[in-house]
Amino acid sequence: MSTVYRNILLPVDGSQQSIDAFKSGILLAKKLESNVYLVLVLDENSDEIVVNKREAFLGSLADFASKEGVKLHKEIIYGDPRSQIANDLIDRWSINLIVMGSTGKGRIAKMTIGSVTEYVLRNAKCAVLISR
Repeated sequence: MSTVYRNILLPVDGSQQSIDAFKSGILLAKKLESNVYLVLVLDENSDEIVVNKREAFLGSLADFASKEGVKLHKEIIYGDPRSQIANDLIDRWSINLIVMGSTGKGRIAKMTIGSVTEYVLRNAKCAVLISR
């Protein structure tokens, strides 16, 4: 197993950019034989319908990874995506690399780098790869 990026975090939000970044991260993890952690961060007030849709979404991404021969841990996390991705999950899973899209689902975020992505770039305690 590669010691450079042993544990890769792939945060997604449902946007096309996050899906593209996820696919790039899976291909990288396959080459490096890395452990993969797929995560979607939801607001603590998310209702059951939203949670069920997001679980199905994560399931479809896990199916893609499986077809590529990559096993992953997938989880829905609740809270602020910025602090969860940049701090909490890095410590929890000993993350060496985060692969994420440059923008998220918000309309304003699509004009520039997304606020979550920008926060992660500035504050993460590991390497960050931004996918366009």
